[in-house]
Amino acid sequence: MKDPRYLEYRAYLKEISAGLASSNGYDKIESRIKSVTDWEEYRAISAQINVTLWFKNKNILKEIEPELPHRVGFADILLAFSNHDIYCEVTSLVSFFKPIESKKQDADNEKIEIKLQKQPYFTRQDIEYDIKKEKILRSLKEKTLKQLPSSHPGILALETGRAMVFHLEVKEIAKKLFKNKPQLILIMLWSLERGSDIGEPPFWFVNNKSKYQDIGKDLLKYLKQDDAVIS
Repeated sequence: MKDPRYLEYRAYLKEISAGLASSNGYDKIESRIKSVTDWEEYRAISAQINVTLWFKNKNILKEIEPELPHRVGFADILLAFSNHDIYCEVTSLVSFFKPIESKKQDADNEKIEIKLQKQPYFTRQDIEYDIKKEKILRSLKEKTLKQLPSSHPGILALETGRAMVFHLEVKEIAKKLFKNKPQLILIMLWSLERGSDIGEPPFWFVNNKSKYQDIGKDLLKYLKQDDAVIS
């Protein structure tokens, strides 16, 4: 079912994506904009556009939605830095906090009740939030495995402002996500903290276990983002 504001969404996305018109792969963004019918799709594409624009302004954007080298499909962004191709995947977490279908809600309620019995010192709200974080982590693990090829360094850009997920939660998720993900060198967090939405990403997380970690650290220096790193 179409959101009644879908035409407004498309018009705004077309406006903010104008700065990418000269970039390789812009036609794919145009095609995606034409398919937007609801708020969730709008947030996902606007996040991709804003992150892509940010990298373009840093002069390291190589291609929008390049073909993946390890399977059939496309990444969101390809960057070129210091003779390396760096794949970047953008994710908006809004979808994790939308109303849940009744069947899934029933399953979650059952899980919550079981955990409350085992952990009575936690509140229901604590357990509900832990379940959401588990879902986020599971989804990001699947996405990074599919979308970030092991033969190249990769970046995960998270847009969490509208989902009200902040750096402390993402720090906890990042520690688990970095395990067994040597291609994932950086997580770039776009939240509403420090007054940031479209301007500058307020937080970065570095995978010190990655075989490409030196590339990530050099990239942060080039981007002048050293002060935004959370270890």
